[in-house]
Amino acid sequence: MIEGIINSAGQYFSVMSSASLRYIALAFLTYYISVVLYALRWKLVLKGMGKDVPLFELVKAILASIFMNNITPLSRSGGELLRMAWVSKRARIPTGVSAVSIVYERILETIPVFILFMVGVTYFSEESMLLLLVGIFGVGLLWFKWDAFVGLSLRVFKTDVSDEELSAIFALKKQYNTNILGIGLSSMVWLLDVARLKLIALAFGLNLGWTFIALVSIANLIFGLMAFTPGGIGIIEGGLIGTLTYFGIPSPFAVSITLLERFVSYVVSTIVGFLVLLASGGVEIWKALKSQ
Repeated sequence: MIEGIINSAGQYFSVMSSASLRYIALAFLTYYISVVLYALRWKLVLKGMGKDVPLFELVKAILASIFMNNITPLSRSGGELLRMAWVSKRARIPTGVSAVSIVYERILETIPVFILFMVGVTYFSEESMLLLLVGIFGVGLLWFKWDAFVGLSLRVFKTDVSDEELSAIFALKKQYNTNILGIGLSSMVWLLDVARLKLIALAFGLNLGWTFIALVSIANLIFGLMAFTPGGIGIIEGGLIGTLTYFGIPSPFAVSITLLERFVSYVVSTIVGFLVLLASGGVEIWKALKSQ
């Protein structure tokens, strides 16, 4: 038994130590290009509401929000609140307006996400299909009851906005260029997520097919949505390893791919986000938010 454990450990170490630094560097590059694209999408939505915020400020807010997401339970439970407070304080945007801009971003994101679900949802349980249907219903409700949702958001956040700002918020869904560009940016982010997994597999010498990589990306997304632990710790790792081994990837490679993916998207992103939070005065913003 001990000999078997030693042999297994040796296999894992051998696979990890063989990783190509070139592909790892490219995986990091795709991750942070995605962050910039997220910031561009947010800037686009804010501009559609008549608020022009510097792109670099939005990039910093997103990086800091990733740190908060990774240390607070449930998906995006702390990060979105930090983003909202960040632009409200730094760009002097009413809290309700910043909150609505973030929600609208997520609406634009749903189209490529639903496509991602539909590509491989049949491989998973009926609960995943139910989650998809609930999501479609929720987004549709938000879209058709947009004016009512905006009014509710402004009341919840006790925010006074000018008539001009309110008109800009109501008019968002009629700004076709903004919507098309936003959906395009969201789709590019998804493609980069798939490309990152492909690069990580290539780092270990596995040239996996794009369809299979897309399926793994779907699984990763589902596990992230289901996760209730900070940053999805334990749930995402276990789910991703299980998915890879289920489809025939040898255990040493499945574990190595998962660990490297989480190193890029969780460990390093948490460190970078924390440093941005410290360097940009985000701690004070977060404290002010908690005190409200």
